[in-house]
Amino acid sequence: MANQHTYLLEPGLWTMEGIYRDREDSPHRQTGQILVVHAPGLWTIESQLSISGQDARDFETRYDVSPMPQGRSFTEWKSISNGPEPIFGLFVLVEDAIMMPWESESGIYWGQEVLSRVAPDEYRCRGFAFIKREKVSSWAVRMARADQGQAMGE
Repeated sequence: MANQHTYLLEPGLWTMEGIYRDREDSPHRQTGQILVVHAPGLWTIESQLSISGQDARDFETRYDVSPMPQGRSFTEWKSISNGPEPIFGLFVLVEDAIMMPWESESGIYWGQEVLSRVAPDEYRCRGFAFIKREKVSSWAVRMARADQGQAMGE
């Protein structure tokens, strides 16, 4: 089933919209764009996310992804963002899902995301983030492929 995945395994621009919940579980609107680019020896994912409401903020993150070798169902990634330290994780293909366990370099920050394929151009994303044993956030968003690899802002 890994070959049915379009997110990550194919370059493209994705939009997202849904709900972000803060540490008090208050809901906020979350929107954004994710650009997946495949280059020889390195895949990159550039994401721009916006959280609305009283605690409005924007996040920009770059993921450097090791290209997934043919016949393998997982690969590693590292993110570079405006956060306190680098984040390391995996993309693991499990049937109709792409699972993304991750943790920070120190292990203080950790979380999980699961992207469930609904259709070739649509995924449901569910995830959470913790600092040690305290929930920081969770989210439930819909991702839709906008096109096949056009740069954000063009």
